[in-house]
Amino acid sequence: MKIDALNAPLLNNKETREAGEKVRAAPPAPETAPKEISGDVVQLSDRSRLIARARELAGNAPEARVDKVNDLKARIDAGTYDVSGRAVAEAMLKKGLTTIV
Repeated sequence: MKIDALNAPLLNNKETREAGEKVRAAPPAPETAPKEISGDVVQLSDRSRLIARARELAGNAPEARVDKVNDLKARIDAGTYDVSGRAVAEAMLKKGLTTIV
């Protein structure tokens, strides 16, 4: 399973772009400017760590059950796929309650 659009909200966020432009445009303050550059330093925000973790989990997720997906697609196309609204509601409530507990 591949998720390409995970960072799309971050990359398209006007506030994020403007902040990056300000950082690139602003010269370093004299008292904080390094006198000798010894290497690059990277500081990750909590949000970037969360995104990295989400990518890791998505990459380790099991693949979709292709046979089941194909069967459902065929039944939908044929008009024979029938779902009980009650069964869907019960499954949603059950899943919602298990995540709360």
